[in-house]
Amino acid sequence: MSYVKNSFTGEKARLLARRGSLSTRGIRAQPWWPEEVCEKVERIVWVVYSLGDIGDDLHEFTAYDKRGNVLGVRRIEQL
Repeated sequence: MSYVKNSFTGEKARLLARRGSLSTRGIRAQPWWPEEVCEKVERIVWVVYSLGDIGDDLHEFTAYDKRGNVLGVRRIEQL
């Protein structure tokens, strides 16, 4: 089962792409995509897929440009 957890737009989306983390603390930045992609990001949609067992989730962040084209997808498994 999947559901949209959140959506980020504009500068918030670009910051998330460049930071590579939802945390606003002083964690070392590890961008999810190259800068050429990050500067084109207009929206990031965060979808969570429940894999069945409690705590086993797959988090997927999909970046879109202004025209709605997919720029990149980042998947993170959380156990």
